[in-house]
Amino acid sequence: MTDLSIMSTENLNLYYSEFKAVKNININFNKNEVTAIIGPSGCGKSTLLRTLNRMNDFVEGFHTEGKIYFQEKNILSKKIDVADLRKRVGMVFQRPNPFLKNIAKNITWGPSIHGRDFDQSELVESCLRKAGLWDEVKDRLNNMATDLSGGQQQRLCIARAIAMQPEIILMDEPCSALDPRSTARIEDLIGELRKDYTIVIVTHNMQQAARVSDKTAFFYEGELIEFGETKDIFTKPTKKQTEDYITGRFG
Repeated sequence: MTDLSIMSTENLNLYYSEFKAVKNININFNKNEVTAIIGPSGCGKSTLLRTLNRMNDFVEGFHTEGKIYFQEKNILSKKIDVADLRKRVGMVFQRPNPFLKNIAKNITWGPSIHGRDFDQSELVESCLRKAGLWDEVKDRLNNMATDLSGGQQQRLCIARAIAMQPEIILMDEPCSALDPRSTARIEDLIGELRKDYTIVIVTHNMQQAARVSDKTAFFYEGELIEFGETKDIFTKPTKKQTEDYITGRFG
């Protein structure tokens, strides 16, 4: 773990029962950077991402070997407060999943149930502004969140994550269900959010990875094949598997 690192893995292996989905991964995620994780379907990208805030704890038969350090503490330790971890390491999923509540309550619900003291109006406006959604919804905060378009719902989910004051935001294919215009809005938003947050994004879209990320990690069959500056990964990869994948010759 370097001085710039906010989270890192050490000899990390991830299993679904006997199946080894992720193999001996060592990777650093730096503060205020966007790291893209790319690779073919089934290569372990989402498995790794969901382990970074222990979402995979809910999966029967899932278990781990190795360590994941966040702010110098191993989050796989039994001593870790997992609820607190998920506040500090937020998650945005592949498909928008707003709560079945109005727009404002989507923002305030999490802080409320965790007993935080806050000004509701200030929190709602601040989070929606950071998510680039305030001007579009400020006059209908009492409307159901599900009335929003898909792209707006996904930005609301990002605002909901921001409301918990995370240090890291994990994004699992956040644009896969969106149209090109909404995708562009989310990509622009990622560029803005990197000023205040560390972002780790899983994407099948290599052009998206090239546009939004500082670092890129290429996974294949559970192994980290190559990791480095995004411009280097896409213009001068050092591994043939990486070159074949990004040039469309893979397989």
